[in-house]
Amino acid sequence: MKANYSNLMQSKYFSPAFNSAIFDGPLRIYFAQFHESFSLKIYFQILNEFKDQLIRAKEIAKSSHSSLFIMIYPSQDHFTLSFDGAEDNDALILREKWNQDLVIGLRQPLEDDQMHIFVEEFRKSLGLWLELNDSRVQIAAL
Repeated sequence: MKANYSNLMQSKYFSPAFNSAIFDGPLRIYFAQFHESFSLKIYFQILNEFKDQLIRAKEIAKSSHSSLFIMIYPSQDHFTLSFDGAEDNDALILREKWNQDLVIGLRQPLEDDQMHIFVEEFRKSLGLWLELNDSRVQIAAL
């Protein structure tokens, strides 16, 4: 976790504006404090919709030491600097594989009627993370 955090701070994904975070197993949500209510909303949405998958993810993370980062950017500029091609794309959410981790970036907090976009992207991202890391753990066990 410590190496993960220092690597993240030096990566293109980290913004100095991130002064708050929620950690739960492999799930890491970074945000500026003024986005705290939205971040909690996303966290509880994840807990409610993906309970079983998160239990499995926590078990896998013990061996894989991999994380699933959700970055809620404080401005369009921070988002654009963090994701390749973001300036040519009007997507609200982008995902990139980073080392053994997965990073989901939100251009800005979403409105209530846009939350389904996040839920669908998180579903795909969590499935990919589980697939990548479950196979890595199985190979390491051999």
